[in-house]
Amino acid sequence: MRVKAYAKLNLALDILGVRQDGMHELDMLMQSISLADVLSIKCSDRVAIRCDSMTVDANNTVRRAAKLFFQTLGIRDGAEIVIEKYIPAQAGLGGGSSDAAATLFALNHLYEAGLDVGQLRELGVQIGADVPFFIGGGSMRARGIGEELQKISNQCKFRYLLVKPQKGVSTATAYGKFDAGEKQELIDVDAAVQALGQGDRHAYFKAAGNGLQRASAAICPAVGTILTKCKDRGADFAMMTGSGSCVFAVFEEESIREYAYQKFVKEYPFCKRAENVDVGIEIL
Repeated sequence: MRVKAYAKLNLALDILGVRQDGMHELDMLMQSISLADVLSIKCSDRVAIRCDSMTVDANNTVRRAAKLFFQTLGIRDGAEIVIEKYIPAQAGLGGGSSDAAATLFALNHLYEAGLDVGQLRELGVQIGADVPFFIGGGSMRARGIGEELQKISNQCKFRYLLVKPQKGVSTATAYGKFDAGEKQELIDVDAAVQALGQGDRHAYFKAAGNGLQRASAAICPAVGTILTKCKDRGADFAMMTGSGSCVFAVFEEESIREYAYQKFVKEYPFCKRAENVDVGIEIL
């Protein structure tokens, strides 16, 4: 079985505070995009993970998801999983979480376990706070630590350009830097939801923001450089996604996006075009 595990963008990310358990209370708008990893999964008598572009250790999200699935359901078999990585790590694009969600989704089909979306999400949140979003995907508002999901409408047909510098930003480091500073970003998630639903791109640009952008740009100054270059090269809007270090830019005209792409692709190790998609996982 082959599945696409789509990446995500945070179209807004507001940090409301710190909970008693030490996790951050969030209010986010999450959108699945056309960039995706591909997982090939087949039944086996053991769990075996292979990926040519990265080390697959015990903490790998795919391995953890597979082991959690089998342990929870009491299944003594396993799976052979091959990961084709196209989503870069430490980018804010959710590649690890998306791969974990795709693993749970595929194993549920292969072993005919009969778990519904809610049950898969209950498993997924044990792997990571973003994992429940990818089981379903599309356009959602995510609150709590990211597990409280509400479907929203996104009528803005954005053309994205994704640009990531060589250096990544770990989520823990970004939140630590944020906690050490003062909240300065003004983000109106309610207004952003309304703007997306109405297809009002300019209202969205005015309302959106990323509460981690300042902290991550301090850790990785290339983020700020890319944001400036996006505007200079014709983007209508540019913002970092998640904890970074990937920046996404929005262009109204395809010709302008192509112009910017030709510039960026010569300067940075990762530069991709992308559009919105309505699902988090797709069977190939």
